[in-house]
Amino acid sequence: MVLHFGSGLSGTAATGIAATGDRAASPGAGVARKAAAILALSVACGSVALAADAYPSRPIRVIAPYGAGGSYDVIARLMSARLGEQLGQPVLVDNRPGAAGRLGMEIGVKAPPDGHTLIVVGNSQVIVPSVHKVVPYDLAKDLEYVSMVATITNTFVVNPAVPATTVAEFVAWSKGKPGSVRYGSGGTGGITHLGGELFRAMTGADISHVPYKSGALALNAQLGGEVQLNMLNLLNALPHIQSGKLRVLAVTGLKRSTYLPNVPTMDESGAKGFEVQEFHVLAMPRAAPAAIVRRMNQEIGNALASAEVRERLKMQAAEPSPSTPEEARRYVLAEQAKFARIVKQIGLSPED
Repeated sequence: MVLHFGSGLSGTAATGIAATGDRAASPGAGVARKAAAILALSVACGSVALAADAYPSRPIRVIAPYGAGGSYDVIARLMSARLGEQLGQPVLVDNRPGAAGRLGMEIGVKAPPDGHTLIVVGNSQVIVPSVHKVVPYDLAKDLEYVSMVATITNTFVVNPAVPATTVAEFVAWSKGKPGSVRYGSGGTGGITHLGGELFRAMTGADISHVPYKSGALALNAQLGGEVQLNMLNLLNALPHIQSGKLRVLAVTGLKRSTYLPNVPTMDESGAKGFEVQEFHVLAMPRAAPAAIVRRMNQEIGNALASAEVRERLKMQAAEPSPSTPEEARRYVLAEQAKFARIVKQIGLSPED
């Protein structure tokens, strides 16, 4: 809609200049031209409104740059099912994993910007520009952000053999064992690796990184005592916390988790401002009409307010997190900047 308005205003300005030049020859010409321009602008505005009212006119595709079965995929599917009911059109998830999410993102940002393509943006997409040289999307330029959907906090958990019960005790304990305390991750350059590095930078903990080929392998290594510390998402951590196989020191959101209300945040534990959590945002390709973005934002908010969706999010240990388009944009770009700083700080060289 912004582009349509720009064209209309530019035409009006040009009409005004021409009218000034012709004023002596035709006193009423300028008024007539201005009236025509105003009418054209009104028609354009009406057309945009009608387009938003008629939206969607066909099935909507939700591109998920992840494989089936993960939390992002599950959340995308439950939101798609609810949105489809609300909109009266099928909303279908299209999984496009590969190249650390770059494949799906490229397909998404190149789709027609008519509101019939949604793109799931998450942690991987904000980290990738700092750890890869070839990135076929620009988070600041190629997307119209629609809304935040959900967040899943991470947890700092330790093997029960570790004597610490708080973050401060863990930091002190690690400093007393220089070079021997290890933390696991699902791979170099991922959220669990960079989150561990941010923890080290903010607390001074003496910890060494041990990358594994997946988060599941890092978890098994911790359960077996190979590493002492891990940053697990809450969904994967909860069963082991409840069984006593792991001890939780803190959660990584800025607010306490409703699922672990008695566990402090990292911010409360001394690492002021620490926030590393999984997030899910829905966006559209750049230049999607503003009226359609607003309509979809309202639909997402309505979906997240439903008891059914909230109950299903709870099964993923996810918190519903509706937002304005502007808030979603600010959050994503702030996350990208944060991880870029961490990557630069640890001297990680980008891969192809």
